[in-house]
This record gives sequence, structure tokens and C-alpha cells, in this order.
Amino acid sequence: MSRKKRRGNKNAVFIKVALVVIFAILSFLKLPSFLGGGFSFYAFDVGQADAFLFRLPGGENVLVDAGSRRSSSALVSRLRNLGVRQIDLAVATHPHEDHIGGMAEVLRAFTVKRFWDSGYNHGSEVQSSMLRTIRDRGVVFERPKAGHKEDFGEVRIEVIAPVREIRGTESDANNNSIVLRVVYGDVAFLITGDMETGQRRSIDEFPRAAVLKLAHHGASNGTDERILREVSPDLVILSYGDGNPYGHPHREVTDLIARFNLRSRATKDGEIRITTDGRTLKVYQRH
Repeated sequence: MSRKKRRGNKNAVFIKVALVVIFAILSFLKLPSFLGGGFSFYAFDVGQADAFLFRLPGGENVLVDAGSRRSSSALVSRLRNLGVRQIDLAVATHPHEDHIGGMAEVLRAFTVKRFWDSGYNHGSEVQSSMLRTIRDRGVVFERPKAGHKEDFGEVRIEVIAPVREIRGTESDANNNSIVLRVVYGDVAFLITGDMETGQRRSIDEFPRAAVLKLAHHGASNGTDERILREVSPDLVILSYGDGNPYGHPHREVTDLIARFNLRSRATKDGEIRITTDGRTLKVYQRH
């Protein structure tokens, strides 16, 4: 064998060994987290509505609310553009049209493995349509309550509310919202639906979270000093449409954000994407 050929074989062996070592190191570091792209959160621009997506390090997709019927086709297209083929868990925080109006179309467009519902019966046509579609497509249907915790690989999802059924408020549907805490490493997200004063009072203490989605599109009845103090967020997300007829976000809430010196982002300025390695946050916005 020639010297040149022996040298070539040695180089090939060295390259193979080096690749094995690199692969082992990256596997130990959990490659997606190491690169900062393992966990992503999207707050979609769906107008005066809510729709959020968590993409987990294990490849799972968790959709929380699905906007209104008006934005449903755009939401489905955006999910497909992001490469979503299956939704491992879909959550309807409560049965108002601006949160579940697009859910039936999402259920028809994707394989949805499981569905979490607040358990509040609003009796509306849009809720009935959603529930029929869940039944017809054989989706596993659940109504988790406060205290439920579930692990999706490295990510834990905790149900903070509903603690109990609330009746007799100005909006019982809002006050029976599913409130979720999604935890990855040292970073947590708190998604609050349209929780109002009545439901806040039912929660003994709010857990800490780096990112807080303010309740009820920034309405004054969705946020108070107590929740900001207890959650102590690094960033707050406001989901609302530009020029909406409700005047969201209300002045009381924007004043609180300023008083607590909080960073904020609003979906009316474009889709928000947050990535984390479980330690730090990177925030992007599509204008």
C-alpha cells in the first residue's frame, strides 16, 4: 500500500472518530437546547383574539386557543408554514369566539391527539361546532383542573385554574378560563386566557413566570398589581387588535406595566416569537 493511501485511510479514521466524539458531546448537551432553538413560543397576530403555539424540544406542538373564525384560514396557513403537521395538545382556554372560532378548522386541518377544554358550557353555536368536530374526529377530550401537571419530555405543563366553577360574575365564561404554566428549565410562561377579577381571587398565589400573557387582551379587569407582583415577569405579552372597539389595552393596565417597569410586546404589532434554552430568552417580532 502506498504512503499516500495509508495517509488517506488514517485521515478517514480520524474524521470518523472526530464525528463520533462531536455527536456524543452534542447529545450530552441536548442539541436543540444547546443551539437555543429547542423551545419556541409563538403569539400569533390574529387581530382582536388569542392564538399561541408552543414548539417543544421533543418536537411536540401545543396550541393554546385558535383565534376567531375570521382569522382561521390565516392561522392554519401559518401553522403549515412553520412545519406543523400534528398538534399533540390543543387547549381552549374558554368558549368565546375570539379564542375558539378557528378551532374547528384547525381540528380539520391537522391531526390533533388531545384536547383540553375549560369545562364551561357557553351554549354558543361556535362551541357546539368545535365539540362536534372533536367528537367526529375521535380526539381525546379532557377537562383538567387546577393542580394537574403533565410532562412533555423536558417540559412541564401545569394547570393553575380553574380552581372551581365560578358563577354570577359579569362573564362566567372568562372567569372559568384554563390558566396554564409551561415550564422549560428555569423559564416559565403563564398563559391566562380571559381570566377576570373573580377567577384571580380563586387562586391563592400565582407562580413565578418569565413571560406573562396578560389576561383578557389587556382589559382592566384582567390584570392587577397583585398578579404582576407575584408572577414577577421579565416580559408581558398583550394580544389584541389595532383600533379594537373595546379600547384594549386599557389605560389602567398600561400604567401598571410602566409602574412595574416591564418589557412588553403586543401582537397588534406583528407575530411574536420567543426562544429559550431554559435559561435565557430571545424575543423576535415580525412586523
